Amino acid sequence: MHVPKTDLKAYALEFTAAAKTPLELPAWPGSALRGALLGVLRRHYCPVPEGDDSAHTAICPVCWLMARENPQWRTGHTPVRPYTVAALGGQGRPMDHAVNGNAGWHRLEPGDTFTFRITLFGVAVNLLPYMVLAVPAMGQLGLGRRLAERRGKRGQFALRRIEALNPLTGQRELIMKPGRHEIAMPTVFVDQAAIDAAAERLLASLERGEVTVEFRSPTRLVEQGRLLKVPRFRPLFQRLMERVEGLAGEYAGGRPNWDYAALVEAAGRVRLVRNQTHWVEVKSGSRRTGRVTPLSGFVGQATYAADDWRPLLPVLLWGCVVQVGRNAVKGNGWISVRTAQYQILCQ
Repeated sequence: MHVPKTDLKAYALEFTAAAKTPLELPAWPGSALRGALLGVLRRHYCPVPEGDDSAHTAICPVCWLMARENPQWRTGHTPVRPYTVAALGGQGRPMDHAVNGNAGWHRLEPGDTFTFRITLFGVAVNLLPYMVLAVPAMGQLGLGRRLAERRGKRGQFALRRIEALNPLTGQRELIMKPGRHEIAMPTVFVDQAAIDAAAERLLASLERGEVTVEFRSPTRLVEQGRLLKVPRFRPLFQRLMERVEGLAGEYAGGRPNWDYAALVEAAGRVRLVRNQTHWVEVKSGSRRTGRVTPLSGFVGQATYAADDWRPLLPVLLWGCVVQVGRNAVKGNGWISVRTAQYQILCQ
């Protein structure tokens, strides 16, 4: 079977920040980070932040990033967004899920550092300067829970540095140094060549044809309108294919020429041999719209077995970069992939 290819490029940018005041983040802080980021972008760089004129949306960089519509999009008018958020702890790990007995919150004291990743896809990398300007403004306005000790204000942070990252290899490139405001456009990114190289490393390390996927943040998959609570491989793979196809088609010059039917058939033959996931309930509220969005999903790990992983691994490995399922822009669907002998870093 033909191994799938795409011209998509992904630019994973890791922001390291230090708390200036006490700061508390939710256990899964992707939604809080995304909300703060887009709030700053709207406030500072969109001339009509409350407008919904389609002509404005087409030319405003902020609205292009967060609110662009496409009447030809296959499911409604809202196309896949050209960015994702993933939140990490102090050493490149997901945030702790409880601090000081306070379940569901991660507390940072002044001087404590944390990192988060914003990944831009295709031509969206041209908006990197807006991100660089927006993140320090986020730190000034505050992030996370309003604290009584700060008289109801959110915690503040300072941006320390920005690195471009290849999450498949761990290769890093410093693009903004501490105390400096100049930024270099990243030369480290993920493309099909990087995906293919990672797939070859995994194929060489297979034992019993088994591959393990770790769901590092809540992963919310829907199949035929039904929410899935068991990480079956075929719907996981189908949602990944749709996501990569959408990103490539909208932001990288065209959809990949994949044999969709053959790949889905191969995915249907993959067996779930160990399911060590559990369900977590998460919600996200919007002050602007007044709506509450469910972000619940499964976390943990699942091990799959297949007779031939070669045509499937390239798509699966894109999931380490693009994230998968509903609400990837809010931090959901962050995965890593490994075999018994080798782990794709996905950090």
